Amino acid sequence: MPDFTAAVARREPILTDGGIETHVMFDTDFEMDPDVQVASMVGDERGEPILHEIYAEYVKAGKDHGLPVVIGTPTFRASENFTRRAGLEDGAVERLNRQAAAMHREIRGASGWEETYIAGVLGPGGDAYTPGEAVGPEAAARYHRRQADALAEAGVDFLFAATFPAVEEALGACEAMGATGLPYVISFVLDRDGDVLDGTPLGAAIALIDLQTDPKPPIHSISCVHPTVGAKAVAAVRADAPGVY
Repeated sequence: MPDFTAAVARREPILTDGGIETHVMFDTDFEMDPDVQVASMVGDERGEPILHEIYAEYVKAGKDHGLPVVIGTPTFRASENFTRRAGLEDGAVERLNRQAAAMHREIRGASGWEETYIAGVLGPGGDAYTPGEAVGPEAAARYHRRQADALAEAGVDFLFAATFPAVEEALGACEAMGATGLPYVISFVLDRDGDVLDGTPLGAAIALIDLQTDPKPPIHSISCVHPTVGAKAVAAVRADAPGVY
């Protein structure tokens, strides 16, 4: 299994995928399920080839330019709250996450590009832009453990909890991910001032994650944030905590 932590430690550029749902919405005629969204394409006769092509393009770009590349499983909403709303079977969480990871392993194998790292993607249990829907750390750890375990067992290289709007739920997700033994990353969504959507300054959120998690994430991340907001937030964090990566 490729060592994502070692790739991060080199502190060199790493290409990642991005905006997969947006790509599907505007560049294809596939209609995603409104609840599980892009995960509805996993295992679908017409949808999965579309996803396969999109992700394979990222891997090819990385290979062509000699860059390590991260491809994240299309499982942002493949957790219990959303599979239940979509009316899927009881084992849908395990099925969707397993199939998504298998697709990514196949893409990596076919590419011949060993520096392809598969991120097992988790999303918040509620709306990513509504911090009031977030649960506390204990409930979050219980909720996210099912998906984290499914992705870890499916053979991803690390876990990536993307676009979390509240620090308390993020702490629980970190506990669930860390318990798998895989490296993991938590990624926050920010407001215009560069704070987490629940009002926590990004630097304070990072400090809390580092203080209360064991193991700690190898890097900290932000998602779905305009570059000007991201730059402001990162500059503030670097000023307060220059050792943070």
